Amino acid sequence: MKKTFRLDELGLEVEIGKMAQQADGSAWLRKGGTAILTTVVMAESKDFPGFLPLMVDYRELFSAGGKIPGGYLKREGRSSDKEVLTARLIDRSIRPLFPTYFFNSVQALSTVYSVDRNAPSAVLALIGTSIALTISRVPFLEPVGAVQVGRINGQWIMDPTADEDILSDVKLIIAGTYDGICMVEGSAAGISENEMIEAFFLAHDVIRKQVVWQQEIAKELQVVKSTSESNHIDWHVWSARATEFITADVIDRIFNAGPKKEDLSAAIKSIFEDFHLLHAEAIALLHGKLELNFVIDTILEQKIATEIVRRGKRVDGRPFDKVREISTEVGFLSSVHGSSLFQRGQTQALVSVTLGSGKDAQKTDDIMSDDPVESSFMLHYNFPPFSTGEVKPLRGPGRREIGHGHLAQSAIARVMPTKVEFPYTTRVISDILESNGSSSMATVCGTTMALMNAGVPIKGMVAGIAMGLLEGQPGIFQAITDITGFEDSLGLMDFKVAGTTEGINAIQMDIKYKGGLPRSVFAKALEQAKQARLHILGEMSKVMSEPSKEMSPLVPRFYSISIDPNKVGGVIGSGGKIIKEIIEKTGTTIDIEGSDVNIYGKNKEGIDLAILWVKILADQVDQGMVLDGEIARIAEFGLFVDIAPGKAGLVHISKIARDKQNEMDKYYPVGSKIKVVVLEYEKESGKIRLGLTA
Repeated sequence: MKKTFRLDELGLEVEIGKMAQQADGSAWLRKGGTAILTTVVMAESKDFPGFLPLMVDYRELFSAGGKIPGGYLKREGRSSDKEVLTARLIDRSIRPLFPTYFFNSVQALSTVYSVDRNAPSAVLALIGTSIALTISRVPFLEPVGAVQVGRINGQWIMDPTADEDILSDVKLIIAGTYDGICMVEGSAAGISENEMIEAFFLAHDVIRKQVVWQQEIAKELQVVKSTSESNHIDWHVWSARATEFITADVIDRIFNAGPKKEDLSAAIKSIFEDFHLLHAEAIALLHGKLELNFVIDTILEQKIATEIVRRGKRVDGRPFDKVREISTEVGFLSSVHGSSLFQRGQTQALVSVTLGSGKDAQKTDDIMSDDPVESSFMLHYNFPPFSTGEVKPLRGPGRREIGHGHLAQSAIARVMPTKVEFPYTTRVISDILESNGSSSMATVCGTTMALMNAGVPIKGMVAGIAMGLLEGQPGIFQAITDITGFEDSLGLMDFKVAGTTEGINAIQMDIKYKGGLPRSVFAKALEQAKQARLHILGEMSKVMSEPSKEMSPLVPRFYSISIDPNKVGGVIGSGGKIIKEIIEKTGTTIDIEGSDVNIYGKNKEGIDLAILWVKILADQVDQGMVLDGEIARIAEFGLFVDIAPGKAGLVHISKIARDKQNEMDKYYPVGSKIKVVVLEYEKESGKIRLGLTA
C-alpha cells in the first residue's frame, strides 16, 4: 500500500510502498525538483567476513539534469569521484548504527532521477538511505538526519542552494542521530573552532526534526526488525570469558610492547594465542572460530581504551597531547617542479608538484552544470600496499584513495592563488610510502611544503592532525592527539582537522558514540587539535616558511597578452589553423580566455616569437618594428612577406634597390628569410607596408 509522508517545514516528501517493492526497504524522496530512489537489501552472509559487509552506492543519471553523457560512450560508466565521495559520506554516517555482532550483507543504493539546483542531492541521498533502512527489516538501530551548512556574509544557511553554495565560505555536511552528531565532512575559509562548533549544533537542531519524522513513519508502518545474532557462536558467553581473561596484567603486554607497529602486533598476537590455549577444548567444538576472534578483539579494544584514560598515558608512552617526531625535506626530487618528503612517526608521504598550462586543467561533466566543470588544481593520493607491509594486487584508486585525496585537496584549495594570480594548472601527487596513522594529514603537510618548493604563491601554510576520543569511566572523555593506526580503532570518535595559523580549512569527523557528545567535549578536542596543528606548522617552518621566489627552470614560463576581443578570431584562425601553427612552430602552449592570451613554454626564443606573432595577428603593430619574415609571393609591384602565420605585409618595389627590381625572383626567392621593418600600418584595413633593413 502506497503511503506519502511530508515534513513541510523542510520541504521533504517521501513515498513508500510504490516503487522497488522487492527490496527490503525502498524510499522515493523528493525536495523541490530533486527526486532520489533509495533501496536497501539484506542477505545472509555465507562466511564470516570479520566486519559488517555494508555496500553503499550513489549514482547520478545524466538524464536527471536533462543531459547526455559526453565522450564516445553515451551511458553512465564507472562512478565519478563525486559519486564515490557521496557514497562515502552515507557509509560513514550509517555504519556505526548497526549492532556490534551483525554481519549480514547489506546494500544501500541511491539513484538520482531528477535534480534541482535549489535542492542538492547528496544530503537527500543520505536522508533517503536512513529512511529506507528505518522502514526495512534490517536491524538498523536509529534514524539519521543530515544537513549541508553554508555561510554568507557571516550568516549561517541550512541546506543552501547551488547558487548560494558558490558564495558561501563554508561547506559542511553534518549528519547525526536524535542524541548527537555522528559525521562531519567539509571545508571552510579558515573559520575558528568556536564557529565550527556553532555550525554543528545549529545543524543538529534541524537533524532532530528529520529524525523525529522518520521515527513517526516507522511507527505508523509498524516496522518489525530481524534478529542480528549469529548461529555459530554464543556472543554473550564468549564476551564474558574474554572480559574475564583480559585483565590489567594482560593489557600490560600492550603498554610494554614499545612504540613500533610490529612490536605492538606481536603483543596482541600473544594475547589471542594464550586465550585460545586456555579455552582450547571449548574452542575445538566451535563452528565460528573467526567470530570468536572478533569477540576477543572487541573486548580488548574496549579495555585498552579505558586503561589508557585510567593510566594517563598511551600505549606508545606519549602524553595525550603529544605529536610524534616530525621531519621534512624539500626539493627531494631533482627533476620535478617541486617536491617534499614529510615524515611523522611511522607515516611517510612523498609529494610531488607538476605545473602545466590551462589546457592541462581537468574537465568533468556534472548534472548540476550546463558546461563541464574545470579544475586547475588537482591532488591525487596513492596508498600502495607496501606502505603497511602488505601484499595486494595494484588496482585503480579505490574509495579510500579518492576520499583521502579529496580531504587533503579541500584543505589546500583554500590557500591556492586565483587563476588570475597564478594561471598555471597544478597537479599534486602524494605517495604514501609508510603508514601508521593519518596519511591524509601527512599529505596535507607534504603538499604545503612541495608547493612552496615549487614556488606556488600559496596564501598560507596548511597542516593537518588526526585526533581520537576515548572514554574512561562513563561520561569521562579524553581527546588524544596524532593517533596511530592502532589507536584509530579504539576510540568513540576520530577526526582530522587541517588549517592554517588563522583557522580551520577542512575537517572530517566520524563519531561512534551514540549518546550525543556535549559541546564542552567538542570544544576541548578541537582546541587540542589546534595546538597540535600550530606545533606542526612550527616544525614545518623550520625547513621552509614561504614559497620560493624562483620556480624551477623546468617549469614552463608564462606570459599573458591582452588583445581586442574582436581580434581573437584572427589569432585562432579558421578551425584553429592559425593558433595550431603558432604552437607547432614555437613549441609553446597557448590558452585564450576572453581577451587574455596566455602563452606557456620552456624555450625563451619560442615564447618571444609566439608573443610577437600574437601581437601582429591582434593588430598590435608599431611603426619601426623590425621583424623576421619569409617571402610568400612576388608581384610586379613588390614582395609579399609573411610576418606571422596568416599575416603578410608588402615591400613595395620602390623600397627595393633599382638594380634588383628586374630580377626580384633571383635576389628574393619565394620561401627565403628576410628581415623587414614596419613603415606604415593602417589600423582600419589591417594593411602593413614594409621596408627592407640595411
